[in-house]
Order: sequence, then C-alpha cells, then structure tokens
Amino acid sequence: MAFKNNSTREPIAGKAYASIKRRILDLTLAPGETLSEQRLAAEFGLSRTPVREAFKRLENEGLVDVVPQQGTFVSPIRRELVMDAQFARASLECALVRLASQKRTEHDIVLLLENLEAQERVAARGDFDTLFRLDEEMHEAIAAIAGRPNIWSLISDIKIHMDRARKLTLRPDHIPTLLKQHKAILDAIGAGDPDRAEATMNEHLSFIVEHFDEFIAANPTFVREVVKSIF
Repeated sequence: MAFKNNSTREPIAGKAYASIKRRILDLTLAPGETLSEQRLAAEFGLSRTPVREAFKRLENEGLVDVVPQQGTFVSPIRRELVMDAQFARASLECALVRLASQKRTEHDIVLLLENLEAQERVAARGDFDTLFRLDEEMHEAIAAIAGRPNIWSLISDIKIHMDRARKLTLRPDHIPTLLKQHKAILDAIGAGDPDRAEATMNEHLSFIVEHFDEFIAANPTFVREVVKSIF
C-alpha cells in the first residue's frame, strides 16, 4: 500500500525508514541484499528523496551499507555489533529484573505467567513471529514492573543488531531452551529473589552470543562483509 503524501516530508521519510528498518530486522530484507531506491520509492508511492533519507538513517545505525559505484546493501550481521548490543542490553536488563523482583505484585506475576503460557501455545504450533512479539512484550513488562518503562525504549534502540541474530534462534530445536529460560526468569521474579533473577536474565541474554556461530552456520552469507571499493 502506498503512503499518502498528506503531511510534511519528515513524517513521510520516517514512515519509509520505519518500514525498511522493520524488514531488515525481521530478515525479510536479508543481509547482503541490494536495496533499490527507485523500487522502494515506487512501492511506497514516494519520490526518491524520502527513501534516500531513510537509507542515510539506516546507514548511521549500521543496518545499511552505501558503497560508492556499487550500490546500497543491507548490512551483514556483524559479530562485534551483536556482542556490543548484548553487553549493553544485559547491563540494563539485569538491573531491571532485580528491581522487578523486588517490586512485583501478585497481579504482575499473573500477567507474566499468562504471557508465558501464550508463548508456549504459539511455539507449539510453530508461530515464531508471534512468539518473537510475546518475547518482546515479556521483557517490556519486566521494565514496567521495575518502575522504569522508558528504559525499554532505550533497550529497543540498543538491541537492533541482536534482533536480526535473534531471529535465527527461532528454530524448533532451540525453542524449548528459550521457554525454559523465560520460565526461570519469571520464577525468580515471583520468588522475589533479585540475585537469581539477575543470574537467569544474564544467562538468557548470553545465549545468543555463546551460540552465535551455530546460529549463523546455516546462513553464512549473512555475516559476509560488503566489499567496499577503494576508488
């Protein structure tokens, strides 16, 4: 569906940016894929300028590579950026889960367990897109229970390079581990045990970096660097 040009250029550019970014993060646009300014502009019903501005924002975030005389490409999944994102996210979320375990109410626990049950249901039918969304909602809820809901927005920006790698973990053989880790986190919060809550959260968030090579083995081109021209 084309975007309606009924507002200023910045909101229009923002819509193009958000749409392209979403496709990159969910791997609809795969690492290394060529991005056509002209094709996307036609798809969105825009001039090429807002798409060009979106590319620039995405380049600044490390999600797009603009290579002179070659083109614009979806950036590869870069190991160092995944590791940095995990380090920063774990620092914040471990602090949040400690607070959540101290501040949680019975109602909070009920809602968290309902979320976990929903995760188990959608996982059983192989609906990994919904599982990913419920996973996000659980972590966001923990931030809210901790009394720091705005920190989740910060984490969402920090973890963009983790998110593409996380998509590769959503395989039937790894889902039981994911759900087991989520249950351990919620059990620790419910028990009001901040030390155990922090430890289980750290274990959960470390999983992706500890198994990074395994997760990308089936898609080795996803981490291939774009060769930049020296001219």
